[in-house]
Amino acid sequence: MPIDRCAEYLKNRNGLESEPKERLTPSALEERLDRVERDIKLLTEFDKVEKARFDSESYLWTAEDRIEWQETQSDDARQMRELIEEREALRSQLASYE
Repeated sequence: MPIDRCAEYLKNRNGLESEPKERLTPSALEERLDRVERDIKLLTEFDKVEKARFDSESYLWTAEDRIEWQETQSDDARQMRELIEEREALRSQLASYE
């Protein structure tokens, strides 16, 4: 049965539910940008593994398992969009310091 491990990890690690209230320093922005880029890479690798698992195991899954996997993929795609948006916002903030 598919499990949404990676997205939950990233959500808890980044605390993406809350936006920063104060303006961050350039070094803090760079650290956060590095973390977001690592998370994007991690989620991309996790997605590749999950798709390979789907290709090799999905014929054994029930319809409920397939639906759950599709929901997990949808959640992961949403998480990836949020990370990409955060990365672009951080890049813009860093550019404003230059």
